Amino acid sequence: MRFSHFTKIVSAPIAAMMLVACTSDGGGSDDVADVTRDPSPMHYVKLSEGPCFGACPVYDLTIRGDGRVTFHGNRFSKLSGQHLAQRSVGQFLEVVETLKMQKFGELSGAYDRMSCKMPATDHPTVTIEVHTAELDKTVQWYTGCRGLDDRRKLERLVDELRRVMDVDEFIGTDSERAAMRDKRRSQ
Repeated sequence: MRFSHFTKIVSAPIAAMMLVACTSDGGGSDDVADVTRDPSPMHYVKLSEGPCFGACPVYDLTIRGDGRVTFHGNRFSKLSGQHLAQRSVGQFLEVVETLKMQKFGELSGAYDRMSCKMPATDHPTVTIEVHTAELDKTVQWYTGCRGLDDRRKLERLVDELRRVMDVDEFIGTDSERAAMRDKRRSQ
């Protein structure tokens, strides 16, 4: 009985090592693809929006490679404080695929007041921070920055990220936030 238990304990790790050795060609080209299909829990995508003069939601939302979600709601969001949720690895991969499709890697690191042709005041700054096996990059976009060549690209990217990351679940829809503002004003 003890011998068969010992055999199972020793055999499982050896079988796993053999499986890895048999499936790896040693070339490294498939390694990135494998990581993309099975991301590390250390990989993440973080979307943050800062304050503006008005009632802009102020938050940050992080989704990790294993599907863990952390939300910090600061102002003008449906949820305040820290909230945890769980998503699928597939949703994380959808977020990463969205970044690829929107050509996130080609964007500049900063679209700020200093690089603006025509800055408007009191707008929020959106920050997208990505750490995966394929990409380690942060992009900051001051949304009051007018006259940018990449403005439409940034707007599409942020809108799509908000959608695939389910941001409205945490900050509320436009109508939910409007109702919250109206309620605060009446108090």
